[in-house]
Amino acid sequence: MARGLNQVFLIGTLTARPDMRYTQTGLAVLDLNLAGQDVLLDEAGQEKEVPWYHRVRLLGRQAEMWGDVLEKGQPIFVEGRLEYRQWEREGEKRSELQVRGEFIDPLEARQRETVEDARGQPRLRRALNQVILMGNLTRDPDLRYTPQGTAVVRLGLAVNERRRGQGGEEERTHFIEVQAWRELAEWAGELRKGDGLLVIGRLVSDSWTSSSGERRFQTRVEALRLERPTRGPAQAGGSRPQPVQTGGVDIDEGLEDFPPEEDLPF
Repeated sequence: MARGLNQVFLIGTLTARPDMRYTQTGLAVLDLNLAGQDVLLDEAGQEKEVPWYHRVRLLGRQAEMWGDVLEKGQPIFVEGRLEYRQWEREGEKRSELQVRGEFIDPLEARQRETVEDARGQPRLRRALNQVILMGNLTRDPDLRYTPQGTAVVRLGLAVNERRRGQGGEEERTHFIEVQAWRELAEWAGELRKGDGLLVIGRLVSDSWTSSSGERRFQTRVEALRLERPTRGPAQAGGSRPQPVQTGGVDIDEGLEDFPPEEDLPF
């Protein structure tokens, strides 16, 4: 079992002033909606800016600390982690992957270029959007090819973490969907269920309309680099793929027959 690693780093602008609420038990909850643009390289090596919108949740003391301070357009640095939860609604299993903020810091607004989207929301150019994960594959990779012949793979990653809770140390597992393209996808396609994997990438949120007309969402990680840990008996023997990295991400091609698998109730 690979040592669990679960880190998210974001720098973006607030799309609106956040509203704080309290749960029935009195826990403060503050949701921050951040927007930014990643700079990615296409197959021709040309830079393209890709927009993103992510929600960050603060709880307790952190929420109360920033609830009355933050304003729309404020650049924010976030350090946090991905948190997975699952529940049932009307007999159907639902799941959510959210960014849990553990530390945030407002940044100086000067000399930061933003663009305004169609809703009048400010979006930070050349933002920061980085995810670092280490865990084990929950299934064999699903490697496919687009009609244009580009390789794409979907991976299920289980990340274990131990955190100190009210009843002492608690262990939780977070299930995270990872996607990779091109040479990186073909390398990852040779992995197998249970293999350890280090993932460095960017956080992506997909949205689509289901066949029933319901709006659905999925948060996943777009891998920019994959490495395979060599510790442990499962990695000690046998010939396995060598680590590969790539700076390019396919940002134009879609896979209509390869839809996201989880829906998020925002």
